[in-house]
Amino acid sequence: MFDFNCDMAQGWGIYENDKEFEIAKYASSVNISAGFHAGDPRAIRKAFLFVKERNIAPGVHIGFPDIQGFGKRKMDMDKDELDAIVTYQAGAVSAYAKTFDLELEHIRLHGALKDMVNESEQTALIVAQAIKKINPWLNLIVQNPETKELIEKTGLKSAYEVDFNQNSSIREIRELSTKPDTIHFRTIEDIKRAYDIIKPTPINYNRVQGQI
Repeated sequence: MFDFNCDMAQGWGIYENDKEFEIAKYASSVNISAGFHAGDPRAIRKAFLFVKERNIAPGVHIGFPDIQGFGKRKMDMDKDELDAIVTYQAGAVSAYAKTFDLELEHIRLHGALKDMVNESEQTALIVAQAIKKINPWLNLIVQNPETKELIEKTGLKSAYEVDFNQNSSIREIRELSTKPDTIHFRTIEDIKRAYDIIKPTPINYNRVQGQI
């Protein structure tokens, strides 16, 4: 079985993104934007209300502080700066989750920060150590099997993710030499097509069996 994940709370102010709720109806876990690349307190709250109502596993979606560039521009940060932005975003959304009696289950990185973690061992280790200080049971989603192996050597859990697009099929994903733990979706058409084949199961990050 696979986990299906999608991003949420990627609106900002008057710029809302209601399409993400249609996608999330078919997901088993969602990544809630933390406000640096997208998202604001109202959008985050709306996402948590949706998660709680539908009993979906919540995670936090973090990126560089680059709202104008949607977090897609690489930023040169030293170890302390990088640790700080990870801690701030994950910590803030984790605290917000508790107001809904929820616990974050995972972290998915966004844009340039995601690329840097999958390309640089040093960056990956800094991010992993920052996450461990917040909650050692959180699961870091990565897009590179070697990065997953590196992360898990630190004692932090990690999940390997592949993207699903209009040319993808569940059959092709099942036949990959390295099976993913989770599949990321961006469109309602793609996730509905996959959902018709299999029903997703959330990666049981740190939840007690039966809680999801």
